[in-house]
Amino acid sequence: MRALHAVLAFCFLAACTPRAVIPDAERERVRSELDGKVRWLRVAVYAAPFWEDHSKVLLSSAPLADLDLVERPDGTVVPPPPAERVLLPGTALRIREVEFATGWTIAKRVLVTPRYHPWALLELDRDKRTQVLVLSQTAVTFDEIRTELERILATEDPSSLFAALPQEQRDAIGKKELVEGMSPRAVEMAWGLPERRRIDRPAATEEWTWPGGKRRAFFQDERLQRWER
Repeated sequence: MRALHAVLAFCFLAACTPRAVIPDAERERVRSELDGKVRWLRVAVYAAPFWEDHSKVLLSSAPLADLDLVERPDGTVVPPPPAERVLLPGTALRIREVEFATGWTIAKRVLVTPRYHPWALLELDRDKRTQVLVLSQTAVTFDEIRTELERILATEDPSSLFAALPQEQRDAIGKKELVEGMSPRAVEMAWGLPERRRIDRPAATEEWTWPGGKRRAFFQDERLQRWER
């Protein structure tokens, strides 16, 4: 019976798809150019417990209910626990390292976590827990890792841009919400960068869509007119 339980536990995997091979040269470039660097949140993120690994915190610009990073053997999604708070744009974080999903790394990770993804391990002042950005399984080169990180982390502190926004908009961003009249940059801060932008220059309109098509925002003359979620 104990062996059966072990087998069932092993089957409780996170996104069980074949892992990409990370070239040694790319791994070394990631280490030399990113490890130890200070970055700032360019968007507001949810901070939530990292599934069953209580030593870590999940950072996500997407709604937690939309994440499908961990699955049970029957294919049902295991969402992360509810968010503890929202971290604002301009929050400073130090990149400790990017941890790739090698066989040894996967074996060490807590079972009910996104074990098969690369993780960006970050440090946040006043929180002893490791902050984690879960990256795409297909990100295996330095440029791909950097692109993933730059959707969340900026190389320059955006605090002054955030502080210059109207109070109503700052309050909304702190709740990961939108309000009418936001600029595109303010919408980015609240909801994160979209997956697609459809621009109609003659009409001065834009339509933004986030992954999964569950969230959309519509702009006129670079001001938010309406949104769907």
